[in-house]
Amino acid sequence: MSSSVWPYDTFQEPAPPTHSKSIDPITCFVASPYEPKSKWDDLFNLVQTVAATVGKGIGVPIQCHRADHITSSGLVHPEIWKAIRSSDLIIVDVSGQNGNVMLELGIAASWKRKEHVIILRDKNDEKSRIFDINPARHLEYETTFSGFQKLANDLGNVLSKAISNIPVHAKPKSPAKLPFQANLVGTDAPELYTEDETHRCLLSDCLEFGAPLNYRYSWMSFGDLKVSNVSVRADLKMTLEIPSSAKLDPFMGIMVRGQSFFANWGHLVFIRKDGKVHLTMPEDGAGKYHDEPIGEVPAYNMYNFTPFEVLIDSKVLRFKIKDHTFEKHLSQLPYVFSSGRIIFIAGYCRVGIRNVVAEEM
Repeated sequence: MSSSVWPYDTFQEPAPPTHSKSIDPITCFVASPYEPKSKWDDLFNLVQTVAATVGKGIGVPIQCHRADHITSSGLVHPEIWKAIRSSDLIIVDVSGQNGNVMLELGIAASWKRKEHVIILRDKNDEKSRIFDINPARHLEYETTFSGFQKLANDLGNVLSKAISNIPVHAKPKSPAKLPFQANLVGTDAPELYTEDETHRCLLSDCLEFGAPLNYRYSWMSFGDLKVSNVSVRADLKMTLEIPSSAKLDPFMGIMVRGQSFFANWGHLVFIRKDGKVHLTMPEDGAGKYHDEPIGEVPAYNMYNFTPFEVLIDSKVLRFKIKDHTFEKHLSQLPYVFSSGRIIFIAGYCRVGIRNVVAEEM
């Protein structure tokens, strides 16, 4: 790692490695002053509590850290730049316009998408809002009991929205267009995008993908292509599951109108190893959802190819798994995304896929 105090030198180094846990945590760097200690510790604790609640709702932990939590035997600056670079989200409190905080905000603004940088500000701050960052979204709060309650609610909504596209930076080698067709037997399809961290390998009878120990990378999409009304068909089978000692139930499925690989940010039809079929039910635009049991495929073997068909149009969400057809009218769904990605999900397993067909309706 660079020992330079200049952020540019840190940015020239290779990106830091990802975690290797069963569910890769989302990381959040919090930039704020440290004094008076009680005030800023209270704010950090509020952020941690909100992040933990949001993370629990999606089943992925969110880890928050602050620059003063970094321990280093040498210069601390390179460690701070590394933390900002490797974090998924940045929360910055610009109250008082602390010099160190403003520098960290500037670095975050140059390295991160604007959706992943959240700016906080004390509504009664003596210093006016800064012109250069005035267009960015601010969450203003009052340092009262009711003010912090409102901040917690607002921050929870913004965090839920911010993580909806982590880590989607989909830039396939070949832009995807519909209609699309590929049998994936002996030949890959560059239009189907996976993250660099995702296992991807051509087998004799399919294309295998997935990251069983890193759920956030265990998906495949048509790049960043977004469609509203679409029909998708594919044959899927599980090729590898993680040890049963991990107590994680493997599943596979197809999501339409996906905002993210997270189940609460799209309409995901999936089947578990026991043959039970579920549909994710987003309940609002802030990440709340539940899995609704739809039915069961008898005598199901996840290691055999299973044909999937998913169709969504302006009126209905229809899906067929093997010989079993299920249907939901959109009017029956509590929340309907208007458009989004087509995403193939390999939950806690690797999946083999072939005979992919997708076309707009």
